[in-house]
Amino acid sequence: MFHPDYINPKKLINNDDILQLFKLVEKHGGVLRFVGGAVRDAIAGLDRTDIDMVTDMSPSEFSDMCDDEGLRCVPIGIQFFTIGVIINDSFFKVTSLSTEEDNGKDEWKSDAAKRDLTINAVYADEKGNVFDYYNGINDLENGVIKFIGIPQETIERDYIRIMRFFRFCAMFGKKIDTKSLKACIENKDLLRKISSEKIKDELFKILMAPYAVNTLKLIFDNGILDFLIAPPKNLDNLEKLIRLIASLGIEKNIIRRIFVMFEPDTKRAGRLADIFRLNREQKEHLLELSKAKLSKNSFKDSVSINRAVYLYGKDVCRDKWLCLNLDNTNEEKTKDILNTLDSMNIPFFPLNGKDLIQIGADQKLIGLYIDALKKDWYEHGCCLSKEELIRKYKEIF
Repeated sequence: MFHPDYINPKKLINNDDILQLFKLVEKHGGVLRFVGGAVRDAIAGLDRTDIDMVTDMSPSEFSDMCDDEGLRCVPIGIQFFTIGVIINDSFFKVTSLSTEEDNGKDEWKSDAAKRDLTINAVYADEKGNVFDYYNGINDLENGVIKFIGIPQETIERDYIRIMRFFRFCAMFGKKIDTKSLKACIENKDLLRKISSEKIKDELFKILMAPYAVNTLKLIFDNGILDFLIAPPKNLDNLEKLIRLIASLGIEKNIIRRIFVMFEPDTKRAGRLADIFRLNREQKEHLLELSKAKLSKNSFKDSVSINRAVYLYGKDVCRDKWLCLNLDNTNEEKTKDILNTLDSMNIPFFPLNGKDLIQIGADQKLIGLYIDALKKDWYEHGCCLSKEELIRKYKEIF
């Protein structure tokens, strides 16, 4: 179905290099269109994702065009007829229509038929005209996530489409196509045949999406990833966390989400870090959250908060406090503690061995003195100054 002037072109085009590529393809007798995520997200009112484009020129024709126009191009997925082209400082991926078996059929519709979901098979030109061959716009507007054609055949073209189905359920899904879901469940064992890295990448995106909880319930209730990860302890807590973060206006964070729904010990935290492909900093944060023995009493007053921050740091305390207040029964207090954590300095023990030596302390006993004074400093809420600690030393020793 053709929709003239359906999208504001500015949602798809952010520099003149893209327009130049459209003009060059047209000059050489071809047609170029946007497809997939960029079109889908523009229609949904989301920020533009990576741009994918499709042309009716063959890879050799497109390469010849680039040579004629002095453009550098590189084959980046030749088995999928994809070529990368560089214009000035911009890099674009352009895929040729795969129509060698379509004998006289509408080559654009045939290309759309080979894509995974109806919402990902919508095309647009540089003027904002939209070409929708499988009712993708209507499905997107109604939150319907559905495979194109026969779900079994669509999955067999690329097994990762099972995870992509769930990812887009998590992003847009208000209504789940039962035939598509049934096919995913029946073919879940095919996921064992593909790279675990691809699965982990999709799982990461699912966890950060708007409808993460409902989608994760579908995944775990139907054993889609039983071979990779055990079901979480508490998905309801994840839903509470998402609501809390939204009400407080706090940026979402995958570490909090993993921690609150799995409630892992340190051993499982390490395993989860690998499953979700966390970087080193993220992994360390998840491990620290799993180690931190904090309760609401740990935040009851300034002394307690100082102790907590000294032991675990501000970031861990902040996330722990949020996880301890999922029901948000006292939003004002929740905000007050967060503000306190954000504004405070991390306590540090202000005394060292040299300070004690300067006042005549026995060097052989410095370690003993420091340990005793640090314990007293901690019990006083990590607030004693160097001068106060020196007076303590003189009183005790």
